[in-house]
Amino acid sequence: MTAALEVERSPVRAPIQEPAPRVNRWRHHRTSLLILGPLLLVAGLVNGWNLHGWPGRINDDEGTYVNQAWAMLDHGALSHYTYWYDHPFLGWAIIAGYAGLTDGFDRAPSAVMVGREVMLITVLLSSALLYLLARRLRLNRGWSAVAVALFALSPLAVYFHRMVFLDNLATMLTLAALAAAASPRRSVSAALWSSVWFAAAALCKETIVILLPALVWLLVRHTGRRTRKWNLGLFFVSFTVLASSYPVFALLKNELLPGPGHVSLSWALWWQLFGRSGSGSLLDPSSGTFSLAKSWADLDPWLLLPGVLLIPAGLAVARLRPISLALLIQVVMMCRGGYMPFAYVIALLPFAALLIAGAGDLLWARGRTWRAAPLAAAAAAAVLVVPAWTTTLYNQSKTDGSADSRAATRWVIDHIPRDAVVVTDDYIWMDLKLAGFASPVWLWKVDTDPEVMHKYLPSGAASIDYVVMTDQADSILASLPTLRDGIAGSTVVARFGEILVRKVGA
Repeated sequence: MTAALEVERSPVRAPIQEPAPRVNRWRHHRTSLLILGPLLLVAGLVNGWNLHGWPGRINDDEGTYVNQAWAMLDHGALSHYTYWYDHPFLGWAIIAGYAGLTDGFDRAPSAVMVGREVMLITVLLSSALLYLLARRLRLNRGWSAVAVALFALSPLAVYFHRMVFLDNLATMLTLAALAAAASPRRSVSAALWSSVWFAAAALCKETIVILLPALVWLLVRHTGRRTRKWNLGLFFVSFTVLASSYPVFALLKNELLPGPGHVSLSWALWWQLFGRSGSGSLLDPSSGTFSLAKSWADLDPWLLLPGVLLIPAGLAVARLRPISLALLIQVVMMCRGGYMPFAYVIALLPFAALLIAGAGDLLWARGRTWRAAPLAAAAAAAVLVVPAWTTTLYNQSKTDGSADSRAATRWVIDHIPRDAVVVTDDYIWMDLKLAGFASPVWLWKVDTDPEVMHKYLPSGAASIDYVVMTDQADSILASLPTLRDGIAGSTVVARFGEILVRKVGA
């Protein structure tokens, strides 16, 4: 006994161990790469097939952002008209960078196609980031792949991912911020990169800032107690500094506050938040918000609805709580009765996909008894979801929704003098500009932009030569009296589907 005690008390020097060899990155991530690679290939084919034709020209915000990107390249301006701080400009700066590197505006069949190519790259990067985030939330590889498939292949997702919306870029950068925040290294650099990516997201689409609480919660969960204050401090300081570059830019141009003879950031923010008519609450079946949400569900009920229904379950699981909070915040915002943008759904999609995959992963990990539920869901997907998605995606792949707009553009280029004043939408505007037209006018600038009225429409409706667009609602024309008067005194000279070419005056 005494000998044993003496042995325990005597110092024993551990043998010197050689440092463990660093695991080859390819070998460590090989399985994930072998899963993700084919997924991205399929996502690229599905989202890229008939990219120019579907969806059609349904929201000329697409043309607006592409035109603003062109203005950056062509004459170093932030917009093709007066930049009025409608959104931060990083989003269309990214499009401009891509167009400059690929000679996009001289190469693509239509200017908006340049932006849609950027959106295709964006959805692929978003899918890869979503897979990375799912793995860092401890979903197994199979369910991480399910999250990517839901996000990339849902007809609802494909419909919105293809269109040139700043929300797609902001969502991609937010996923990068979340993936950085969930880094297993729990390092200060992870917090720094999370703030950088999220600031970039906010400088693409400012409304994405509503997801800040979810991001901070995720960062708190993935930092140690000893370094948490440093990580959070660095995150908030760097995010504030980067995000404040936008108001500082406005301040340096003397456009931060309203004043005579210039636009202002503060007025634009007021208009975005309070100046526009509200769309109503999601809880009101007669509201515009409810109708918009219903259109999303009609396009595909198998992604968004299950994701929203799983929010309570996600809040009960520690690793899924920040994701559930991100989706919950956005749903609550739909119930407040404010203005609801057409592309609002884009930022909901990755979180709905993660919650569905996370629920499946949780049940699968609980053993044989619980695995019946995800197996039943997989069987239901095979019977209901896959055929429905396949049919919808196939129909989309052979529908050319932009044919009428392209035909109208070609007719104008072939039949109308280059010096004519043509009032049109922002899809056609850019293609006319690239074709050498000196005076195309975006319809929303008629009567709203003093510079446009002075330069192009000094005689009001009498200065308009042609109007090329679909019929506008009476409420819209009432707010644009010069355009209304021009249409009233016009004659239809060509028709392409719903797009009318009107010659104004004699």
